[in-house]
Amino acid sequence: MKKTDSEHFSGFSPAALAFLSGLAKNNDRKWFMPRKRVYETELLEPLRALVADATEAMRRAKIPLGAPPKRAIFRIYRDIRFSPDKRPYKTNLGAYLSPSDESHAPGGLYVHIQPRESFITVAFHQLDKPDLLRWRKAMAKDPKRFQAMLRALERNGLSISTEHTALKRMPRGFESYADGPIAKYFRLDSFNAGEELSDKDVSSRRLIDRMVALAKRAKPLMEYGRSLK
Repeated sequence: MKKTDSEHFSGFSPAALAFLSGLAKNNDRKWFMPRKRVYETELLEPLRALVADATEAMRRAKIPLGAPPKRAIFRIYRDIRFSPDKRPYKTNLGAYLSPSDESHAPGGLYVHIQPRESFITVAFHQLDKPDLLRWRKAMAKDPKRFQAMLRALERNGLSISTEHTALKRMPRGFESYADGPIAKYFRLDSFNAGEELSDKDVSSRRLIDRMVALAKRAKPLMEYGRSLK
């Protein structure tokens, strides 16, 4: 069945961003529950449409990223069972287009919607120990190949974020690379490359074009990461 215009993503409305701003100030059920319908119509439905339309746009561009909306979208409810922070809700929207049938396989594209703090990133995020060890071994074995990937990203206006530096010192077994040109990357637990988005960016259907363009620009990172399996 062909989608109607109302089922296509056309951008997040001012009401959507206002809801998230309000939730950040009033993070409790008493505020959220009377406004749950606003969340569903102004945020959840457009996010589902964004995932569906972006997945189709990736398919047309022959980029192996995508997911059904139900599988791609992160719940707004926080898991507070073991957290000292008992605020019940996240104050952003998030969705992940995976490179495989596995919901959270590394090397996908994450979109984060939050007033004045939105972004998109291609992410090998918080890798588990076996995957992280594969990255580090590959970097140690062939640092020039890793550097070539970095240069290719740089030509495309991207760089790997060092925000997720997991270690202050070199990981055990890799101390001898501490003076090498890629030393700082051994201390990461994530290899992400992305860009910030303005509120205007997320309020337009052009957000889909930005997602596809980022995936193309981040191809060197995706190809490098996937080759390490």
